[in-house]
Amino acid sequence: MTTHGTSARPVPRAARTAGAAYLDRADASAQRSTMPAPGRRHRSGRPDVGGGGSAGRIVLICLAMFTGPWVWWASLIAEDHGLLDGHLPQGLALWTMTPVLAAAVLLTGGRPAFADLGRRLLRWRVPVRVWGAALLIPPAIALLAAAVVSLSGGQVPLGEALSLPAALGYLGYGTGLFLLTEEAGWRGVLLPLLQRRTGPVQASVLVGVVWAVWHLPLLVSRGQGDPVQSLIPFSLLVVATSVLLGAVFNAARGSVLVAALLHASFDASYSYFGVVGPGHDMLWATVAATWSAVGVLALTVRGRSFLGGGSR
Repeated sequence: MTTHGTSARPVPRAARTAGAAYLDRADASAQRSTMPAPGRRHRSGRPDVGGGGSAGRIVLICLAMFTGPWVWWASLIAEDHGLLDGHLPQGLALWTMTPVLAAAVLLTGGRPAFADLGRRLLRWRVPVRVWGAALLIPPAIALLAAAVVSLSGGQVPLGEALSLPAALGYLGYGTGLFLLTEEAGWRGVLLPLLQRRTGPVQASVLVGVVWAVWHLPLLVSRGQGDPVQSLIPFSLLVVATSVLLGAVFNAARGSVLVAALLHASFDASYSYFGVVGPGHDMLWATVAATWSAVGVLALTVRGRSFLGGGSR
């Protein structure tokens, strides 16, 4: 099948089952029929960057994810170094992603991609086992890490950063926060685009690397201890977490809601168990436990990374 004189490249099976409707062969070709082929220009004369999983589209989505938070976090770092007298309200940092990401999706994918993302934001009809995995995997990993640290004679700062009631409250708030910010971008848009070009595990690792870089300003902000000592374990943890998030996201047929719950559960569990902080025992133990979970996942699904049966 051709569109605008170009051949439609077959969509990999991994991409077709990744949960996003615009990754299915029929929907992808329908979307391409309403847009200029990659490399051509819009009628306005602007270069087209919206075709399929094109590199230009991926770059624009990444820029949309980085711009707002990095500007907000940079203001705090600048204040800490005496370059500014104040900083932007940090509670708004993640929320700056929402309008920029929405604009980027519309620019690169048009209304079909925007509508598809909207449908998957609230997709709740997924298997019960997937909801259970999203809720319980993070506390199970944190509990395993705490057991390892305790048995090795270390201290587990349980409840010091966040009490149990506060962690449960954050679980609800964080789900809504990540639904409309991070997970809408990382798993809702970027992961399916990368899964058009490579396998689901490789795509999740790539998202994890980008996600780790995105976190860098947080490692050098006030109260985070030595950023150099935290960089390697934190980055390893983010990449492993990305693989688990990607697997559950695919099992949920591209549900951003499920990914947001899993993300919030990770943050709530790790805050309660004191994974990220001045000490590093819990951080390294959690890195080992999370990569062990990734290994169990790989053996269990034999590389399929919980790919579901389509987006319908």
